[in-house]
Amino acid sequence: MFSLIGEYPESTILFLLAGASLFQVWWLKKDFFSPINIYVFCQCLTLGIAYMQLDVAMTDFHIKTWLVWIGALLSFSSGCILYECVSPPRTSCSNRECVNYDWKKHFIFSCCILGLYLIGIIGLLQKVGTLIVFAEEPAKWTSVDINYGYYSSLVASAPLVILFFGVASFKSMNPLKGYRNISRFVVLIITILNVLAYPSRTTFFMCIGFFLLFFNYLKKKISVLWIILVFAIGVAVFVSIASIRAQYGMGSVENMALDAVMSMPYKYVANNYWNLDYVLNPLPDQTLHPHTYGMDFFAGMLEYSHLPAALRNSFGWDGLFNESVMKVNGYNTTGYLWEVYKDFYMPGIFVFPFICGLGISALYRRLKYALTPRTLMFYVFFIYFIGFWFFLAGYKQGIYWVWGILIYMFTTSCIKHRIVGDDSNTCV
Repeated sequence: MFSLIGEYPESTILFLLAGASLFQVWWLKKDFFSPINIYVFCQCLTLGIAYMQLDVAMTDFHIKTWLVWIGALLSFSSGCILYECVSPPRTSCSNRECVNYDWKKHFIFSCCILGLYLIGIIGLLQKVGTLIVFAEEPAKWTSVDINYGYYSSLVASAPLVILFFGVASFKSMNPLKGYRNISRFVVLIITILNVLAYPSRTTFFMCIGFFLLFFNYLKKKISVLWIILVFAIGVAVFVSIASIRAQYGMGSVENMALDAVMSMPYKYVANNYWNLDYVLNPLPDQTLHPHTYGMDFFAGMLEYSHLPAALRNSFGWDGLFNESVMKVNGYNTTGYLWEVYKDFYMPGIFVFPFICGLGISALYRRLKYALTPRTLMFYVFFIYFIGFWFFLAGYKQGIYWVWGILIYMFTTSCIKHRIVGDDSNTCV
């Protein structure tokens, strides 16, 4: 054991920090999915895995990279802690102004979103002829060379379907038994169909993650042992999906050696960090990515206006595939830190996580005294992205802005009226 600690000192420290976050959740019976815990656990765990350096591309961080990573972690944590210190105490929802929520209207809106998703599936079937998993060459149909048009956005909206039907699947939130049963059935079918129709790690993990978060807040708090089990299952599912898509230049799992199979999830995690270090500390002959002066920060919000694409073409900025930051061809993710850095440089690394920590802590605090469908859906939506910030910025993609708008519009229109008293079923 001591030899392993000496060989992997950075990973040991990071794993201890991740383990400490799990231990305090178990010992103090806290919520694992609190903002500061999710950020620290996910960032430390993934960087600890990456720093085991199982691939030659993963080298030691430069000082600047450590400053960026640690600075962002401390800034986010400071925002969370500051909000808890300065926010006024709140009373329980039984003593506050409450609302009646129209679950029938919510169900209608949910069915509309489901219908749009199924239209995307129909468009995909017209193009492929069958579900991609059952096609002769699944890797061909999941490559960037195939253009599905707007059908791709509809197919990628499976997690939005899970958000709307998932929140309606639990008795503690939705009093209508018939709608609860239908919602549970839809969640199960769409999660399976999502993998069969277009095998994608991102959408599958979002579907599972969203529903687990709903389960944690509406049914029973998920224990530490279950969290560990879910992570183990997630690795197995990742290998299976990557095998179907023939990603990373590999064939089926049956034809791969064990070390090759296990290198797939490692590279999936580690490439985010080796790319970050690579782009923050460019070689002398490496072309620097130009500073965007904050303009690309709003690319996701304005994506469907085509303005971000025009700016990227004019100024030579990277698109979603980070063309200029790939240390190894085919591994092109960097996480949110690079996105913030290229927009705002070092000030952004400290300011952006701090603001996010304040905002998500305010939303989390609201859950404790006002567990409404809208509040819970937004928290589930945002905390998932914070957990996956090591891989995906989220706010740079227009589809997630559309989801946020739909969540706000539909849940707000389902609020029938506000009343004061203890007999209402949900609180503001």
